[in-house]
Amino acid sequence: MKAWMLDEPGKPIALREVDQPQPRPNAVLVKMDAVPLLSYTRDYLEGKLPYWYPPAPFTPGTNGVGRVAAVGEGVMAYRAGQRVLVNPYWIADEAAQEPEQILIGLTGMSAGSGPMLAAFPHGSLREFAEFPASTVIPLDGFDDQPAERLAAFGKLAVPFGGLRRGRLAAGETVVINGATGYFGSAAVLEALAMGAARVVVLGRRADALAALAEHSGGGRRVVPVVLTGDAQQDVAAIRAASNGGAHLAFDMVGRATDANATLATLRSLRRNGRLVLMGSMSTDLPIVYSEMLANSWELIGNFMYTRADYLALVSLVTAGQLRLDAIDVKTFAFTELEAAMDAAARMQGLDCTVVTLG
Repeated sequence: MKAWMLDEPGKPIALREVDQPQPRPNAVLVKMDAVPLLSYTRDYLEGKLPYWYPPAPFTPGTNGVGRVAAVGEGVMAYRAGQRVLVNPYWIADEAAQEPEQILIGLTGMSAGSGPMLAAFPHGSLREFAEFPASTVIPLDGFDDQPAERLAAFGKLAVPFGGLRRGRLAAGETVVINGATGYFGSAAVLEALAMGAARVVVLGRRADALAALAEHSGGGRRVVPVVLTGDAQQDVAAIRAASNGGAHLAFDMVGRATDANATLATLRSLRRNGRLVLMGSMSTDLPIVYSEMLANSWELIGNFMYTRADYLALVSLVTAGQLRLDAIDVKTFAFTELEAAMDAAARMQGLDCTVVTLG
């Protein structure tokens, strides 16, 4: 079979012929049909990110959609030919207080997760990918959907985990910081699907916010606020847009070097409000102890999602409450990975870049 292989971060990725694996116990072999790319895929391959890389050579790639080719001993819920999603978030199935975890095809989470990276070093950018059965999500009832459309689940899963962790309830107002980003834009669609009465979307570009509001399908429920960098002015604007304050704030800013927007998001909350942090800000967040206490605010750091979150996400799409066609998918052939990575780096808002096999 063919697989994209990286010999070492910083060296060119190469498409090679490799042996097709057989699934080990408790694993599933998936014939891949479509693989979404992260916006920072090229930076990752060039070794510019502070990640624990899998042992090289390895195949990168995190999410994807395909069909089960074979199952290993001990796998009960999957059958050959079944359409499935693969996702990279693998948590060791052990009764430990803090079981080790990795993102398959991307990174370990601690020095102790090295054995997991060694066990499953290869991600989804290959014709046949072997994943632990616990990371495979069934897509029964989606046989008529194109694979590239279903690959957009990879864009939706991360923010959905954060909104569920933040306990977003129907009828609430949610503020989304970083709303025009890759994951932030998906959070807008999901907040609407989950019944938010109002979704206040924050960003620094009026045109990008307007486009997001238009294409999200939320109508008047989506209210853009352009951030100015003036702390008091931004807080006042967000609170006005949220009718006096939000119940939930969701922060998905990417690589921010100052905390002003996140702090404005926090201070837009009503008393007893919740702030979920899922972005990649690279500076400290200065929290005022007395302000947190007086407002009974809840600050929630959240990494990725649970298995139950992913199943709930699929159910939301199955029910028609969340429409995948709101996402603008651009496709590239499997052999066009270089061009696909360039397109992924330019993604904005509801864009999704997908490599297709077949």
